[in-house]
Amino acid sequence: MSETQRRVLGVIVTYHPDRDALLALVDALAPQVDELLLIDNTPEGEGGAESIFHPHPPPPNMQIECLRRNIGIAAAQNIGIRAALESEYDYILLSDQDSIPARDMVANLATCAEKLRKQGIEIGCICPAYFDKVTGQVFSFQVQKPTHLFYSTIPATQADPWTEVVVTISSGSLIPTTALRRIGGMREDFFIDHVDTEWCHRARAAGLHNFGTVCAHLNHRLGDAPFPVWYFGWREHSEYSPLRLYYRFRNFILLCKLPHVPLRWSIRASWYWLGNIYAHVLFAGEPVKNLRAIAKGLWDGIKGKHGPARM
Repeated sequence: MSETQRRVLGVIVTYHPDRDALLALVDALAPQVDELLLIDNTPEGEGGAESIFHPHPPPPNMQIECLRRNIGIAAAQNIGIRAALESEYDYILLSDQDSIPARDMVANLATCAEKLRKQGIEIGCICPAYFDKVTGQVFSFQVQKPTHLFYSTIPATQADPWTEVVVTISSGSLIPTTALRRIGGMREDFFIDHVDTEWCHRARAAGLHNFGTVCAHLNHRLGDAPFPVWYFGWREHSEYSPLRLYYRFRNFILLCKLPHVPLRWSIRASWYWLGNIYAHVLFAGEPVKNLRAIAKGLWDGIKGKHGPARM
């Protein structure tokens, strides 16, 4: 087996998935991985992923595990991670249900990863360039320049062929199983949101390096819908439900309290989250509900609450 043909397990986590979107994802991803494991968090009787593949069966290299309850994205990802470790895969490719990879994404990620590893670089994860289907924007990569106190962002096009990043989202990320054996899986008590951010910080604290590359591409959906926000000019912003806002702000506070998360990152990231408060309270559709959810999330984060929300 050549260095660019390492064994890859693809893991999709779903929750009330949209039929057309999930079928498109499976159609794009299944041919790119050796095995595809779909883990469904949809509660019993609420129309989970299993019903989507009837009467048409899933691809032959795909397995579906229906949990019949929502255990959170981190716990579901850890099921896939344990499967990858037990079967001695070389890599795991994580995907959300609302992503569509380019047909060569996994191969290009693996090629970049192998080239980096040949240089003696220990990889935490490597991610593609992301295109946001909600706002129509291309995500920037978050980088820490040696001469700067705080991290900055650069266009994905500058990651040619790759650049080291501080954190990234989990969907589309290729992770060597050696990294997972070294630092462990996802933090389940976060339940959802900032699970990937925490893991990236933990990887960096352990001496691993995360990368983003323009050689691979992924269409991804952030949020529920776009809405206009005034930032010295109108721009599109991704809207989240009050429940998701609760998790995003609670877990950001929990994240900042962790010893392996640098203070300078937390200070710089706080500016971004202040912008989210500004956007969702002044411009989104449910400002009062959003403000209450954000306030409760911040307070519960300060108090150290974890796990599923009780709102």
